[in-house]
Amino acid sequence: MDFREVPTNECPIKYMDTLHLISFILYKRAILCSSLNLACSDLPVLATTPLIARNCDRNDVYKFFRRMKRITEKIGNEIEIFSLGKLNVYLSIEFTTGNIKVYDTYMVSDVDCAKIPCTSVNNVTTLYMRLIIRLSDKNLVILNIPDIVIWLAKVYGIDTVYGVLSLVHDYIEKGVFDEHNVDEVLSIVNRWGVNINRDSFVNATLPGRKNLVILREILSNT
Repeated sequence: MDFREVPTNECPIKYMDTLHLISFILYKRAILCSSLNLACSDLPVLATTPLIARNCDRNDVYKFFRRMKRITEKIGNEIEIFSLGKLNVYLSIEFTTGNIKVYDTYMVSDVDCAKIPCTSVNNVTTLYMRLIIRLSDKNLVILNIPDIVIWLAKVYGIDTVYGVLSLVHDYIEKGVFDEHNVDEVLSIVNRWGVNINRDSFVNATLPGRKNLVILREILSNT
């Protein structure tokens, strides 16, 4: 199923495995935040309350979060996904409990509440996903994945967001890359001064293949 095709008034957990669900949430948030010019910064990927607000059963929501926690139990909370020379990229997964601001069924930043009517929700379970980019032990950059998606939507458009999310989805699910989507990602990367071709990109993902098998096993379950 294309993660864009889920009925918006139905619980997405009923229609999607975990990988599709995360792609769906990020894609829909990118549309909202870019169309309304909201910051939507420093937000978790998922939280319990917005899923329940999408007509999901509370027990199904907490079951989903328990499944995600299995990832960190199996392979740790920093998962190597990319290695090129001195450049290493890790996926960080973190669960927290905190407060969020919600507009409709979407999480937004505090600053966005000056533009739209928000509701505060306290003591919710949240899931953060970040990219940790290491050049050395003391030289690293941490990027919040939802922030990257919102930035792509605002700068390059929602079609680019769909291409990038599809690239990640297909790689985790099938272990292969769509050449068109790879070229689209590389064109963005090269504009920022990082020269890398398609073969180098694919080879740089090889160190993460062992982790990919475990990720696929967990994320493909409903």
